[in-house]
Formats: sequence, structure tokens, C-alpha cells
Amino acid sequence: MIFSLFGYIFYLIAVVAGYFAAYGILIQVFPDYGVFHVIVGSVVSLMFFPLIPLYPGIVLGDWSLAVICYLSILIGVILTKQGSKVK
Repeated sequence: MIFSLFGYIFYLIAVVAGYFAAYGILIQVFPDYGVFHVIVGSVVSLMFFPLIPLYPGIVLGDWSLAVICYLSILIGVILTKQGSKVK
């Protein structure tokens, strides 16, 4: 159970890294964004959070969010699988 909990925490870290990357894209595309842009951006970011950190990496050369996102997903998968083996 503890492995699964830590796995979900790492998944949450990956989603937060995706949201930070999406917020950077939102500021670049819509400098004077409103509530509608935030709501639509949040839904789209949640659907595509593993792909969004690739944009700052490819365009701006800032790979930190992509590394955090993908390492968190990797660790989350490992811990969740380990948690299912322990039962």
C-alpha cells in the first residue's frame, strides 16, 4: 500500500510539472488570458500532460520540466508495480 501511495505522489508530481509547462505556454500565447483560457487550458493540460513539457524543451531549450515529468512517471510506474507485487 505504501508503494502505491508513493507511486501516486510521483504521478501527481508529473502532472504538476505538466501544468507548469502549460502555464508557460499560456503566458506566451495569451498574455492577457482570462478565466475561459484557464479552464480550457486546464482540461487540455490534464489530457496531454506528458506531451506538454516537450514544447519548452524543443523550442526554448529548457528540458527541466520534461525531465521532472518523465522521471516522475517512471518512478511512479516502478513503485506502483512494486506495490502490486507486495500484496
